[in-house]
Amino acid sequence: MKTIRIQPLLLPFLLFFSFSFLKTGAQTEAQALLQWKSSLFQPDALSSWSLANSTTPRTWFGVRCNSAGSVVQLSLPNANLNGSLDNLDFASLPGLTKLNLHYNLLRGPIPSNISALSKLTSLDLSSNNFFGYSIPPEIGQLSEMVDLRLYNNNLVGPIPYQLSNLRKVRYFDLGYNYLENPDYTKFTPLPSVTHLSLPVNSLTGKFPPFILNCTNLTYLDLAQNNLTGKIPNSLSTNLVHLESLNLTFNFFKGVIPVSLANLTRLQNLHLGLNNLTGGIPPILGSISSLRILELYNNSLGGPIPSSLGQLRMLEHIDIKAAELNSTIPPELGLCTNLNYVELSINQLTGGLPQSFSELTKMSQFGISSNLLSGEISPDFFTHWTELISFQIQNNSFTGRIPPEIGSATKLQDVFLFINKLSGSIPSELGDLAQLTLLDLSENELTGPISTKLGNLKHLLLLNFHSNDLSGEIPPEIGSATKLQTLYLFKNRLSGSIPSELGDLAQLTYLDLSENKLIGLIPTKLENLKRLKLLGLSSNDLFGEIPHQLGNLASLVALDLGSNSLSGPIPETITKLAHLTFLNLENNSLSGMIPRSIGSMTSLESLHLKKNNLTGDIPLALKDCKRLTVLDLGENGFCGNIPTWLGESLSSLRVLRLRSNMFLGNIPPQLSLLSSLQLLDLAHNNLSGSIPHTLGNLTAMATNEQTINTKGHFLGEELAYSWGYTNSISIVWKGKEYVIQNLTLSLMLGIDLSSNSLSQEIPAELTNLLGLVSLNLSMNHLSGSIPEMIGKLSELESLDLSMNHLSGAIPPSLSSLTSLSSLNVSNNRLSGRIPSGYQLQTLIDPSIYTGNDGLCGPPLPKCSSNGANHVQLSTEDGHEMIWVYLSMELGFVVGLWGFFSILFFNKSLRFAYFRFIDNIYDRFSRR
Repeated sequence: MKTIRIQPLLLPFLLFFSFSFLKTGAQTEAQALLQWKSSLFQPDALSSWSLANSTTPRTWFGVRCNSAGSVVQLSLPNANLNGSLDNLDFASLPGLTKLNLHYNLLRGPIPSNISALSKLTSLDLSSNNFFGYSIPPEIGQLSEMVDLRLYNNNLVGPIPYQLSNLRKVRYFDLGYNYLENPDYTKFTPLPSVTHLSLPVNSLTGKFPPFILNCTNLTYLDLAQNNLTGKIPNSLSTNLVHLESLNLTFNFFKGVIPVSLANLTRLQNLHLGLNNLTGGIPPILGSISSLRILELYNNSLGGPIPSSLGQLRMLEHIDIKAAELNSTIPPELGLCTNLNYVELSINQLTGGLPQSFSELTKMSQFGISSNLLSGEISPDFFTHWTELISFQIQNNSFTGRIPPEIGSATKLQDVFLFINKLSGSIPSELGDLAQLTLLDLSENELTGPISTKLGNLKHLLLLNFHSNDLSGEIPPEIGSATKLQTLYLFKNRLSGSIPSELGDLAQLTYLDLSENKLIGLIPTKLENLKRLKLLGLSSNDLFGEIPHQLGNLASLVALDLGSNSLSGPIPETITKLAHLTFLNLENNSLSGMIPRSIGSMTSLESLHLKKNNLTGDIPLALKDCKRLTVLDLGENGFCGNIPTWLGESLSSLRVLRLRSNMFLGNIPPQLSLLSSLQLLDLAHNNLSGSIPHTLGNLTAMATNEQTINTKGHFLGEELAYSWGYTNSISIVWKGKEYVIQNLTLSLMLGIDLSSNSLSQEIPAELTNLLGLVSLNLSMNHLSGSIPEMIGKLSELESLDLSMNHLSGAIPPSLSSLTSLSSLNVSNNRLSGRIPSGYQLQTLIDPSIYTGNDGLCGPPLPKCSSNGANHVQLSTEDGHEMIWVYLSMELGFVVGLWGFFSILFFNKSLRFAYFRFIDNIYDRFSRR
């Protein structure tokens, strides 16, 4: 080889030229980064990016350079970068090996020229959306902005197929964006990639075909897309190095491929939230390296294979809501590394295997909402020293709660509600210093509440409702100062309410209803400034309602019903601006409704029935425009029913004013209540006619009743998050019933009984096709029953008794196939009772009595006085004609006999009796 000698004078020149070239390259990279920075919205994190600080980006935030000053890494995760990638010149960064822009606010498509990063080995553009971010306050200053489309603040559009030209990429993460399918025909395999993450995007169609050619994959995440079809069998033959597979929350269907057992390195298998069927393949038990198995929310069915007990490395198993229908195999107790078990919401039967006590690493255990029974082994708690969460609610477990539960000192959540547990609540629960959630509700527990529960300084929820607990509420509970929810309702607790529930400054929900508590309501409750729900109903509390309750500014629901409270409704209650539900019914309250009630603009349900309240309905109530339930029944209210009830309270669904002293006419304006489902004005002194406009009540005018499971008569948070519901007393088929929210939503009824209403029943009422109950009894109504009453196809109860109705019962009444209660007694009805369909089952004659002109089953047969009104059938016409003639002949013969006897003519008397005998013989022969 020939050696070329460089002259000493040329060396400085060459070095200068090389450094100048490198410096120029670094400046080009710096200028490219600064150009991108200038396109971003207030990039505060990039404040160090400035040529004034350095002519090269070596010292800039998030930038890493090699020894020559060239950019090799750009790592800016969670930097609040807001803009697009359009202005980032990737071609100016030829040495870049790592690009990490995870968890920012980048939007728009991924530029296709990203393929210029030929040396890239790691690409992370994941989580570029507004989820988890607060909207910048500066947006409020953009007064010229007409349309702010936050959903465009993500990386969107198809994944550019040019990304597949990045042949050196090993780490590839585009998750948590809104990216769509690439052009698969141009997307070539990525043989170098080992980590491929595309979750929470908008990929559609079948399993992406290019992935099956990424043969070095160890990690694959396609969760939360819209992928369909079957899981390909070739996955296990092509991706033999796979260690983690996540296909959660897609639309994959069919069976779980048994070929997955060929993935001998698989550690994590996530197949939850799909449409998989066909059971759990027992061969999955042969994947000895498996640590995580998630198959939840599929329609798998079948048993839990006992072969899963072979997975000795298994740490986490989640097969909830998978329609499993077997016992729990005791072999699972051999998986001694298990620390997470979730088998809830299935149809599992039998008991908990004793072998589970060997799972000493157990941390979270959930088998709720199954059909499990038997007793809880105390060994679980003595062996599971790492236990944090124990959830076995909604089963049929029996026996006592083991006192050994106090040994599991790391327990934070204990959910045992809705079982058949009995005995007393173990005081050892008070030893669980880390406990935050304790729910033992809806069991058969007896005895007192332990005073040691006051030791639980981290307790947030204490729920013992619907048991048979007795004794007093221990004042020591006031020491659990972090308590937010205290539910003790539906027990037999006695004594007074301890003034210490006033020391629980964090308390948000307090319900002590349906017990045997006595005494006054403690004024110290005013200290509970965060309280949203206060339930003290159905106890033996007496005295006046403390005016201090008006200081509970956060209160949303106040239930003091069914006690012995007296005195007036405190004016301070009306200061509760957030109050949605107010129940003071079934007490001995007196006086008038406070005139300041109009300030309670959030009020949706007002229950004041069965008190001694007087006066009129205050005009201020018209400002409570969100009212859906207004129940003022069984009081001493008087005056006219205000017309503004219909004009102002347009959201009303229940209006109950029964058993008061209202007089005058029924306001036609009530027909404006388009949402009204129950109208009860019974037992008042109302007069005049029934307004024809009531036929316009929109909510009652359809027979297609829909069940909306949220917010029927009460705000969603109150009714469904807290389990608090409305209850309304209705008179149904002659008896009083209390119905709850869901049933109430289906009950469409009108009760105007026991008034002095007159004139005819408006035919327009037959437009209310959804009516289930109609009671117009005990009035002075006249005229006939509307001919079209048969249109009310949903009607189950109809009471028109004790009026002055006349004419025939309309034949259309027989078409009411749902009718189970009918009363038209004590009117002036006449003619034959219609027959057929449901009327054939109403055989009690008392429902028709008191109508002298009615005949036919279930009353006696029609008399001669009603014969001319009886239509003859074709089948028994001859017989009916003879009956008719016999009646006419009887009349003639009767006159003949009368006159013959009158004149003492023996021959005529003889001929009369001879004629009667002949008639008798003639009919006897027939």
